[in-house]
Amino acid sequence: MKTPASSDISFMMDSSVYFVAKHYGLSIPEVRAMTEQEFEDSFAFGVAAERIKADEMEKATKDAKSGTKVGPSEGQPFPYE
Repeated sequence: MKTPASSDISFMMDSSVYFVAKHYGLSIPEVRAMTEQEFEDSFAFGVAAERIKADEMEKATKDAKSGTKVGPSEGQPFPYE
């Protein structure tokens, strides 16, 4: 019989497998075929990449809300013009 803790662990592992598969564009059987070390590395690098992406998105959102301008100063043409 499964205990609540064991079903939580099973859910966490399934979620981790899905995350790695989605992040790297792999199938779930391909992820499940990875060695433990490959899976750990893929998961850690995937989480780190998603964290960096989220931080960059947050920074861009803050810049947009604060009115930070992108491009040349007012009145100056863009470099390609």
